[in-house]
Amino acid sequence: MSEMHTIEQGENLASIAQDFDFLDWHTIYDHPKNAEFKKRRPNPNVLLPGDQVFIPDKQLKQESCPTDQKHRFQVKSPKAWLKIMLKDADEKPIKNQPYRLNLDGYRVIQGTTDGKGLLQKEIPVGTNNASLMLDTMGITFTLQIGHLDPIEEVDKKVIVTGIQARLNNLGFHCGEIDGVLGERTRAAVRRFQLDVMKRKKASGEPDAETQEAMVQQHGC
Repeated sequence: MSEMHTIEQGENLASIAQDFDFLDWHTIYDHPKNAEFKKRRPNPNVLLPGDQVFIPDKQLKQESCPTDQKHRFQVKSPKAWLKIMLKDADEKPIKNQPYRLNLDGYRVIQGTTDGKGLLQKEIPVGTNNASLMLDTMGITFTLQIGHLDPIEEVDKKVIVTGIQARLNNLGFHCGEIDGVLGERTRAAVRRFQLDVMKRKKASGEPDAETQEAMVQQHGC
């Protein structure tokens, strides 16, 4: 039965599709009743808690085939990918570095970053938390997968939680992600404007140019 679903923190279209027994999240995202939602959230992996998305009825698919023969049907399973670009304090890529990825505390994946410092691994849909361990460097990162908020609304209104999350991820620490554009967050924005954007005068305001630079630097 069709219904409206309210987005919760940590959800993305792939996990929502899985929760409602859809094999392909496009079935939900591309539905005509979600046209406005799709316009507002062009990245299906970056949603805002409180958004509402229409969940359509499931459609039965029928196949005609002889009853006196055996038949094999293939069902595509949903996939999710974790992509992280790792850099050190000097903005140099942490390349060819072995790592361990502990997913939700029960599954460990091992791998090595590529020559550009990119970690790219397929992970189970619906994974919420992970620990990324670079054992040879003695570093552990705690990851909250799917918890990144958009950076702005369609009307260009700033989403402060999205600004704060990207600042923290990029090393411009602004403290707790609380949605308040306070002095600590403004100070982090100023550091970003000075160090990344090379502004001579940094205002600390997350204006449109700063938002664009932040998304480009962050990757989304």
